Amino acid sequence: MAAVPENIKKILFPPIGTKAIAIVAFVLEILALGCLVVGIVSDAMQAILWLDTICWFYAAIALFIYGLWWWLTAYFAAKE
Repeated sequence: MAAVPENIKKILFPPIGTKAIAIVAFVLEILALGCLVVGIVSDAMQAILWLDTICWFYAAIALFIYGLWWWLTAYFAAKE
């Protein structure tokens, strides 16, 4: 596998430590689970809790994907 060029490496791997990146990923995943729980509770109560039910699910999906990106960034930055 080819090495990542230096100018691209700064974009892919932020200039913070891998532990900090992993903590950000963990917090994003917890927020995603919180959004998922609020969406399920909102649907079970058939009430709107600040947002519509589907919006909570969309927020959970977006946060999960974003958290997964941060986790993969931490993983590959730690491998280097």
